Amino acid sequence: MEYSVNKNVTTPWVNLPMTSASPTTSTFLNVTGASNNTELPASGLENFSNEYRAIHGHAAPVICILGIIANCLNIVVLTRKNMVSPTNILLTWLAISDGATMMVYLPYAILNYHIYVKPLSSPLANAHYLMFFAISSVVVHSISIWLTVSLAVFRYVFIRYPRRGAKLCSIHRAKLTVFIVCLVVTLVCIPNSVSYTLKSEDAGMNRTSWFIGVRDDTPGYEFLKTFNLWIQAILVKLLPCFLLAILSLLLIKQMKDAETRRKKLMNKSNSKAEDDSRRQRKTNRTTRMLVVVVVLFVLTETPQGILQLMGGINPNFFTSIYQPLGDLMDTLTLFNNGINFVLYCTMSKHFRDTFIKIFVSDIVKATGMRSENQLMTTRTTRVSEV
Repeated sequence: MEYSVNKNVTTPWVNLPMTSASPTTSTFLNVTGASNNTELPASGLENFSNEYRAIHGHAAPVICILGIIANCLNIVVLTRKNMVSPTNILLTWLAISDGATMMVYLPYAILNYHIYVKPLSSPLANAHYLMFFAISSVVVHSISIWLTVSLAVFRYVFIRYPRRGAKLCSIHRAKLTVFIVCLVVTLVCIPNSVSYTLKSEDAGMNRTSWFIGVRDDTPGYEFLKTFNLWIQAILVKLLPCFLLAILSLLLIKQMKDAETRRKKLMNKSNSKAEDDSRRQRKTNRTTRMLVVVVVLFVLTETPQGILQLMGGINPNFFTSIYQPLGDLMDTLTLFNNGINFVLYCTMSKHFRDTFIKIFVSDIVKATGMRSENQLMTTRTTRVSEV
């Protein structure tokens, strides 16, 4: 997260990774650059970035709107009384953090991909929102990643220690885990929060363009900038992805072991064995769904962490490789933030049944009652007329 010079402009633009965990937005925040007569030929990645920017500008708002709706549906279903469990508490807060990530990205995408684009100047109000976006998006999406790690840990403990799992992974501990994750992530993101400052430049025609920059005017801020980059790359990207990859393998192994135990139980012809087999099959379905959620996170976040780490080691890599791929990584991350609703509906019968009961059965009943009342009113009116 540092200054980079766009080859088509004379002024430095700031590249803002939307999160350490969330989109890596390569969008330049200073949108007022003037043309440079000595343009250098663009690389293949730069050409791709320029072409994909228009696609991302139209796709991102649509993905955000659909993702916000999907995460709201997740919250409504997962908070029903029949759905309350330690796992679903973590999934609820994951939906909250994912939804919050998309809510702060939506205005950003509209403002900076459709309204304040070259050669228009960026007003102070937009710069203030960019400051809010740069800070809040990192926090909420980092919370999403570590909640996913917590979810994987809870699930592994639950199936690895079936007798003590319910006690070790209680509802109280799930709520405590959410609180600790939110607190620790917020503290870890403080260096990122204090790294930015508002800057301005003359945009011509008596206009001033405002943007945000990374503070590096003193040795302390220069150190903070580098320190923050490593924190974002390692603590908020690579470490959780490494843990999620290990936990995914462990969960898959536990599922295979559980399936072996279930087949042995099926050979026993008694009701207790059949009940245990049914419970084991249900547990495996839930675990399989969570493994898919975890794997999607790993596939989305690991490339960003590696690119960010390489960018911290080599500034040229940051500007030539990491930055042009920012919009693409943003799209993938936003898609991942909104896909969980589809996974829950397709892979969890309990979630699907509860969703149908809330949004289909009750609506059908309400519509039926309305129609019946209207019919009764019509009949009463006819009797009165007679």
